[in-house]
Amino acid sequence: MTVTAIPSRVRISKGTDSSTQALREENSRLRTDISRLRIEKAQLREENTRLKKDNMQLKAENLRLMDDFILLQEELQEEREISERKDIEMANNDALYHILQNEHLRLHFD
Repeated sequence: MTVTAIPSRVRISKGTDSSTQALREENSRLRTDISRLRIEKAQLREENTRLKKDNMQLKAENLRLMDDFILLQEELQEEREISERKDIEMANNDALYHILQNEHLRLHFD
């Protein structure tokens, strides 16, 4: 493969020909467009860098929130288990109370 260098500026003779003037105007317009595109490219690169940074921060925040969520789920499950055990304990105590109350009434009135 042969690589050939293309000169960045083409010299145009200083003729007064209208086609030469049109080429100069086109060349000037293209240079302006290239400058504008380079500026836009730099701005887009800056925005891309900023967005990547924001994305990394959001991912870190998401992980932190996910950890918090998992911890809260575990705490909620523990609270449900404790509540269930207390409900069973209260039901047992209530049943024992009624048994003792019935026994007391039976002994008291027999």
